[in-house]
Amino acid sequence: MNSFAGRRGALLAAAAVLLGGLLLPSRVYSADALNVELVGHSDLQGRASLQVVLKGEYAYIGHHRGEAFNPLTGKREDNGTTIVDVASPRTPRILTHIPGRRGAESRAVQVAEGLLPGRDFLLRNQEAREFTGFEVWEITDRTWPRLTATIGPFTAAHKSWWDRATGTAYLSASQPGWSGQHLVIYDLSDPTRPRFLANWGLPEQRPGAPTGRGVSLHHPVVSGNRAYLSYLFGGDVVVLDITDRAAPRMVSHLRIPSSPGIHTTVPFTIPPAPPIAGGAQGRTVLALSEEAFASDCRESRRQLYVLDATQETAPVLLADFLIPDGDFCTRGGRFGPHQFAETRDGGLIGGTLLYVAYFNAGLRVVDLADPHRPREVGYYIPSSSAGKPAPGGAVPQTNDVDLDYRGLIYTTDRSGGGLHILRHTGRR
Repeated sequence: MNSFAGRRGALLAAAAVLLGGLLLPSRVYSADALNVELVGHSDLQGRASLQVVLKGEYAYIGHHRGEAFNPLTGKREDNGTTIVDVASPRTPRILTHIPGRRGAESRAVQVAEGLLPGRDFLLRNQEAREFTGFEVWEITDRTWPRLTATIGPFTAAHKSWWDRATGTAYLSASQPGWSGQHLVIYDLSDPTRPRFLANWGLPEQRPGAPTGRGVSLHHPVVSGNRAYLSYLFGGDVVVLDITDRAAPRMVSHLRIPSSPGIHTTVPFTIPPAPPIAGGAQGRTVLALSEEAFASDCRESRRQLYVLDATQETAPVLLADFLIPDGDFCTRGGRFGPHQFAETRDGGLIGGTLLYVAYFNAGLRVVDLADPHRPREVGYYIPSSSAGKPAPGGAVPQTNDVDLDYRGLIYTTDRSGGGLHILRHTGRR
C-alpha cells in the first residue's frame, strides 16, 4: 500500500511538472543592444513582414501571407504591402495598406520615382491561387494607390530589382517550361506598359534541358551594367553583364560546394588599408549570405561569406563569418542570417558595414574594412514580446533590413513584431 502510494505520488508530481511546463509562459527576453539604439517603432498592424525598402520619407514593407484588421479601413485585409511615413522616425505613421490577393505571398516590394514626370510607382510580387506574378501600382498619392499593370502569370514570382537608371525590372520568377526560378527581364521605363525583354537561366534551367541539380534563383542585385544573381537552392553565384538587357552575358559563375544555398550577393568597394597615395580605388568584394531555415538550430550553421571579385571572372573566397551561438538555439524560432541591407535610399549601400537580419539574434552589424577578418561592431535584439508565438515560444524573427538617406536602419519581423527604426552609434 505504501509502495503504491509512493508510485502514485511520484506520477502526480511528474505530471504536475509537465503540466506546469506546458502552462507556464515562455521565457521573456528583454531587448539587448551594442552600439545600436532604438529610435522608433511601428506595429505594422501585427502583420508578418519581409522586405523593407526606404525611399525619401517613406518605408515600403512587403508582407508574408496572412490577414489582420486594418484600423484605417475598419476591415480585415489579406496581408499585402504597407506604406509608412517616416519623416519623423520617432513616430512612424502608417499611410495605407494595399491588400494582397486572397492568400497571397506579397513579400517583395520595389519603388521607382519619376520614371514618368511627376509620377511614382511600386512593384510587388503576388503568389496566389488566382494569380502568380507581379503588380505595378501608382503611388503618387501614397494614401490612394491604384493598380496600373500586371506582369505574368508565372509559375513562381519571388523577388525583384527595379533599376531606376534604366527603368528595367529584373525579376526572380519562373516561366512555364523552365526549371526553378530564373531571371526574367522587363522594360518598365513606362510602368503602365511593361515590355518583356529576356529570360536568362543556368543551362540546366532552360526548357528542354535534362533534369539537373534543382537550382533556383532567389533574387538579383544590380550595379551599373552588372547583375549579381544568388541561387538559394544550389549554392551558386553568377555575375552577368547586362549592358545589352535583352541579351545578358555571363561574366563568372561560382559554386560554393559547402553551401546549401546563397540568399543574397552584394558588391562592395573596400578602400585600401592603409590608404594608398594617388587615389587607388581599392578592391571589389562580394558579400554573400545564406539563409537559416530550421527552428532551434536543427540544421548545419548558416553563415556569411566574403569574396574578392576585383578580378570578376574569377572571384576568390576570403573569409566566412558567423556569430557565436550563445543561447539562441534554445530561444525558439530560426537562428542565423537571412538578408543584409542592399540599399540606402534606393541606391546600392556602399561603405564597409553589413547590416544583417539574423532572425532571433536580431540585427547584427559587421565591419568588412578588413575583408579577410569580418568583425561584429554592433547589434540590436528586440524584446521577445515583440514577436508572435513561434516554434519554441514568442521570439523576434528579424527578417530584413534597409537604410534611409539619414543612415537610419529599418528592420522587419517575420513573426509580427513590426518595424524597428534604429541608429548605429558609430562606435567600433
